[in-house]
Amino acid sequence: MALPLPLDGKCAIVTGASRGIGAEIARELARQGASVLITYARSAGEANTVVEELEKIRKQIGDMEKCGAKFKAVQADAAKATEAAEKTIAAATALFVEEGPSGGDGSICGGIDIIVNNAANGEDLDLSAVTAETFDACFHPNVLFPLLLVKLSKPILRNKARIVNISSAGARIAYQSAIMYGASKAALESVTKSLAQELGHAYEATVNAVNPGPVRTQMWSEVPNSEQLEEILSQRTLASPRIGEVADVAPIVAFLCQEQSRWVSASVVNANGGMLPV
Repeated sequence: MALPLPLDGKCAIVTGASRGIGAEIARELARQGASVLITYARSAGEANTVVEELEKIRKQIGDMEKCGAKFKAVQADAAKATEAAEKTIAAATALFVEEGPSGGDGSICGGIDIIVNNAANGEDLDLSAVTAETFDACFHPNVLFPLLLVKLSKPILRNKARIVNISSAGARIAYQSAIMYGASKAALESVTKSLAQELGHAYEATVNAVNPGPVRTQMWSEVPNSEQLEEILSQRTLASPRIGEVADVAPIVAFLCQEQSRWVSASVVNANGGMLPV
């Protein structure tokens, strides 16, 4: 008889998961047994491909219909924070509550167990580009959307839920070219600590942040002079002279979603190879 997977019967939301770190987090949660709803801003094709991958992963693990695992993508542009949060929770309610995926023990999930706030605007802007409009374009997806998503999730948030916010080394390392991005991620880390206190007492939930440095993704490849920048930054990692891969980050997020991490909360876990030693 196969042992249950760590996240059997759990229902997860992963925002911004059509590619990059978010997509790999969704895959890792599926490998560990979770049903997953992913959000995307623009590329339905990429998002649907990820959903197909999640279904394939689950079928490789075991009978998807028997275990009741469910996977779906919903279009929700984090830049439109209120609308995106409402659409995401509506989709999660339909998928996880109304349709009721089965847990590994045959029980009905009936709510949200995991929220991974990964969607973000990572555009580099220096002081000369700061306006009310560019501020909103950064802070709405990076701070307001995660806050509203958690707020709206409360009616269907299950006891002992796990919330993981994806921060950045830029929250603590000053980059002139990323003045607002760094500030938004620092704000998200502060939000993490406040939510941990409120939701820990109300739901026995844990709320943590994961703090990656540069990670080789499609978005990274689009950065001007990314190859030269990668060579420079790779010398700042202590674990190995390279920048991160999505597979370096996703298992750390998944651990924070497991029962074994129940005594870790209000923490920022540095998943950056020692680039930001603490």
